[in-house]
Amino acid sequence: MASGLAASVRGLEEWNKLALADAMGAEAWLLGRASYEFFGDNSTVLRGDVVQEVSRLKQELDGEIVVPASYQLGRTLIEHDLVDELRLVVFPVVLGAGRRLFDETGDKKPMRLVDTRTIGGGLVLITYEFVREA
Repeated sequence: MASGLAASVRGLEEWNKLALADAMGAEAWLLGRASYEFFGDNSTVLRGDVVQEVSRLKQELDGEIVVPASYQLGRTLIEHDLVDELRLVVFPVVLGAGRRLFDETGDKKPMRLVDTRTIGGGLVLITYEFVREA
């Protein structure tokens, strides 16, 4: 049991390092309301329609736009084909209930596996890119 706990702690420490590297390498972070309340320093609030605002940002910015932990915002952006890549972290915990990133979608969104990585002793980072029609 103790080795499993140590692996989980090591995995969280490594995940924190990866998340910080993602944050530092991003051109912009997009936060949902709850995440904004937590990270709200040094922020610009986007006004108006989120789809139009994010479309504008994607045209204006050169680097990555990262959406950390906002399932509602992520779902909206996926629905409107504004997400190029998903980076999902699988934690070794089974939950019986909770909010889902992939709730009801209007249409099929094919993805291609780009990378899988073990983090620490128990977390897995899975990266997919969305496949767009030519």
